[in-house]
Amino acid sequence: MTNSGQKKPSNAEVDTLFAVYNSGNFQHSESICRQLLENYPESGFVLNMLGVIQDATGRSTEALQSYEKAVEVEPGYADAHNNIGIALKVLGKPEEALASFKKAVEIDPDYGDACNNLGVVLQESGEHDAAAPHFATAIRLNPNAPFFHFNNANSQRAQGKLREALSSFDKAISLRRGFAEAYNNRGNLLEDMEQYEEARKSYSYAIQFNRDYSLAYVNRGQVQQKLGQYEGALEDFKQALELASRDSLAGDQNLQFRLQVNVGDLLLFFRRYEEAIAAYDEALKLEPESLDVVAFKGNPVAALGRIEEALTLIQKGFGFISFDRDSGVSIKHG
Repeated sequence: MTNSGQKKPSNAEVDTLFAVYNSGNFQHSESICRQLLENYPESGFVLNMLGVIQDATGRSTEALQSYEKAVEVEPGYADAHNNIGIALKVLGKPEEALASFKKAVEIDPDYGDACNNLGVVLQESGEHDAAAPHFATAIRLNPNAPFFHFNNANSQRAQGKLREALSSFDKAISLRRGFAEAYNNRGNLLEDMEQYEEARKSYSYAIQFNRDYSLAYVNRGQVQQKLGQYEGALEDFKQALELASRDSLAGDQNLQFRLQVNVGDLLLFFRRYEEAIAAYDEALKLEPESLDVVAFKGNPVAALGRIEEALTLIQKGFGFISFDRDSGVSIKHG
């Protein structure tokens, strides 16, 4: 029977729900939410918690519907507006997410998470100047939140505030031990500052804390090339390729293509010509129309003494200059 005289569950009921949710038993906690909604159908808190549980079990669309019901019954519920923004962002609707985060901050200007989320959406759309004050507010409200400093650092770097960004990355790292993403992005920043050895060290820390961090291997390989540490670069690119074939970057065909080209170039440098050819062939499987790689392949082929084949590849890739009295100078391939 619906309890029409009370809109909110008791403290004891809330404590029970939190205890079950925090134990990781999402099925039971969802069941409790649904039972509570029979008695408290206008409880924004219970509807919001139902959305949180649905989010935790990968049901973003259902979660969004629960959050939206929460703000229908309690329009001033800042937490539900913030959660709507998170769900919309996951569903690929950044403009709608932005509006929800703005609403959450409007309702509660001291809501640090909502300020940070608002800043992130602006950051991801390239509006770093607009994002900056929201990160500043989030940090003022919760100075010990490492991701607030991390996000702020990324925008500071994009704004060209390199020293400030370095300080923010260092702060994020000091607040969260093993913050691999911060070490990786700090390495990017140090490369911007042409501090290549320090960048290499930062990428190494990222890898130390996350041995499967493909992008950190890529970045360390690139900076080792700049430092002339070619053997290390080759090993990093190979490791990145191995990881990219089985982790979340497996779908990034462009990354794998670039890695195969880098591996081919380094193998050519080390005069491992057959292996270089194999790497270029793998790159061409990913991007068959890449004429540059066709030409690159000509170099190890030539080194193996197959001159006619090499010339054919180089002409096909780079082309050769042709002059015609009517059409003028042009590059012809093949």
